[in-house]
Amino acid sequence: MKTKEIKQFSDGIRMIMICQRNKEGRNTNKSDRYSKRKISTYSEEFFKILKEFQEIKNNSDEPLRIYSCVNKRDIKKAIRNFKQKQLDADYYDEYSKNNFYFDIKNRWVGSLMKQSSRAETKFLIDIDSIIKETENWDISYIEEHLEKIGVKIILKYPTKNGFHIITEPFNPNLFNHEFGEVKKDALLLLDY
Repeated sequence: MKTKEIKQFSDGIRMIMICQRNKEGRNTNKSDRYSKRKISTYSEEFFKILKEFQEIKNNSDEPLRIYSCVNKRDIKKAIRNFKQKQLDADYYDEYSKNNFYFDIKNRWVGSLMKQSSRAETKFLIDIDSIIKETENWDISYIEEHLEKIGVKIILKYPTKNGFHIITEPFNPNLFNHEFGEVKKDALLLLDY
């Protein structure tokens, strides 16, 4: 994705992640797999992290991808969710309770990334399977369908196996799901 396109998704609180996907050879052993996440709070910080992750990706022998959340996050909602999880952990058995605190950073990121912690609502339509089946990279008929059901497209961009279309929220029941999957709080593919 180009910097100009990314800019509109760089402000506010966002999680940025670099990882290797399972289907691209990632080791499924949790302790051995490569994944790194950072939180940005404003656009300049976002691009600083993105640059750092791109350097890691470009210098890696493994195929890595960089993602960010399509929707800004609401810190107050995330804190509330995290505090609820923390209170719940107080009633876990000793082993599970300790694991909660040993893995506190991941618990925090999980609370931040919950759909209920988003600060805005944009949808992502993931178009992969139809592209693979037809080998037709022209998605104008999908755009026409979206226009017909009154969906405002914010951005469309190619991915490794298809396209992503970012839209304003709409009634997903109106969408022809043969075209792709509507995700209400997805990750943007920034680099692969």
